[in-house]
Amino acid sequence: MRVAVYIRVSTDMQVEDGFSIEGQRTRLTSYAASQDWEIHDFYIDEGQSAKDLKRPEMERMLSDMEEHKFDVVLVYKLDRLTRSVSDLHDLLKRFDKRSVKFKSATEIFDTTTAMGRLFITIVAAMAEWERGTISERVRFGIEQMILEGKRPGGVLPYGYTQDSELIEEEAEIIRYARKLYMSGLGYQSVAVRLNREGKLRRGKLWTAATVTYTLENPFYAGILRLGSKLPGGNYVNHGRDDRVKCLYGDGEHPVIFTRLEYEETKEYMKRRTSGGFSRVQTYWFSGVLRCGRCGAAMFGKMSNKRKRTDGSLVRTPYYICSNKHANKSCDMPTFRQIHVEHLFMEYIKQVTTDQETVKQVAATMQNNEIKVVDEIALAKKELKKIAERREKWQYMFVEGLITKDQIRKRIMEEDAAEEEIKKHMAENKNMMSAVPKSDDLKELDQLWPEMDDEEKKDMIFTLCSKIVLHTDETNVKGVKNKFFDAYIGEVLYN
Repeated sequence: MRVAVYIRVSTDMQVEDGFSIEGQRTRLTSYAASQDWEIHDFYIDEGQSAKDLKRPEMERMLSDMEEHKFDVVLVYKLDRLTRSVSDLHDLLKRFDKRSVKFKSATEIFDTTTAMGRLFITIVAAMAEWERGTISERVRFGIEQMILEGKRPGGVLPYGYTQDSELIEEEAEIIRYARKLYMSGLGYQSVAVRLNREGKLRRGKLWTAATVTYTLENPFYAGILRLGSKLPGGNYVNHGRDDRVKCLYGDGEHPVIFTRLEYEETKEYMKRRTSGGFSRVQTYWFSGVLRCGRCGAAMFGKMSNKRKRTDGSLVRTPYYICSNKHANKSCDMPTFRQIHVEHLFMEYIKQVTTDQETVKQVAATMQNNEIKVVDEIALAKKELKKIAERREKWQYMFVEGLITKDQIRKRIMEEDAAEEEIKKHMAENKNMMSAVPKSDDLKELDQLWPEMDDEEKKDMIFTLCSKIVLHTDETNVKGVKNKFFDAYIGEVLYN
């Protein structure tokens, strides 16, 4: 058999008899000759510790093993190979996978014989038991921390400092991402929108995966979650609540979503997963289209296959109100995509034709923009004052100057005031983006016929944040009714 001779000496054993490089080389060469083994190569780590496997010659030996260059690994003593039981267990598994044997020249550690394999198996089993016991103790400690509302360490998610303080700028991006998703956009579309608007994730682009993980992370709603592993031993991020057993606790960190908002998001995710929502990028108006009756998002679907007169099969894209689809609570008819396209282009033509009106409205908005900016700045100051008052009430409660009922009342009043101010700020921001740029609309009217599906969808996302459909019809069916009496009542622009 071909043998790989592994030799290691630490700094303080360089010249020690028996443990020096030459001492080990001589003894191992003689041992290999006594077994009629052919030495493939010597792997010598000089002045290296056995605390881990990150040693130059160890790594070279393992690399050669992958190429089947030898059949046995020979060492002078087991501690020359490793002093870690867990590392030993890992090495033996790697040796076994490549059908490589292991032998210690001065000990009974040996996998070339039945007795040696039995003994080494016992050692490996002890290592596994040791790791399992440690893991159980660590898991128990972490579970207890979760139940007590204490976060068991680790890196905090996007939106927080490592001291559990809220980063308001990042929190606003997270809330905006939720708003986009709840409006009907898919994970990838939300990522595209955020990246396009320059709302990056600490300098990195958003992806569908990071959007998904962010929106379903309960930490943002003040919930601590500890999930178990999959049967294969891997952890999961997406869909953790449904895929593995989880333990939950109430955290003490500042929240970004309310519990109700988080539950609404989870329910909406579940509905989209099982409710026929499509991720196909050819639904041009998904994410911006709204029902004029109930205000819910309208999402794209494909009709059932039907035969043309020539025998070919065809499916038609259409849009349906999410409330109608989910629980029949809305009687808005479905709209074929070509119908929505027709209504939208007619709306654009009407707006661009009346240039004088557009200019007048734009001028009015420009004159009011300074006023709106001032109101937003004033609102931010009021929010800061509310935060300061909250600290004051908390200090008074700690000092025993007010009762628990009194501080609860005060905090509820501050929450209500804060919610009203934020609502007013949102209305002002919407006012600033309510008027389209006529040049952009002209460009859309001219380029639309030349665009492919993906370009049309990107153009709609770039230009619009909401398109509201209206109709007085309730029961519209059949191919002949592809265009029925309807109109676009409102468009909000980015």
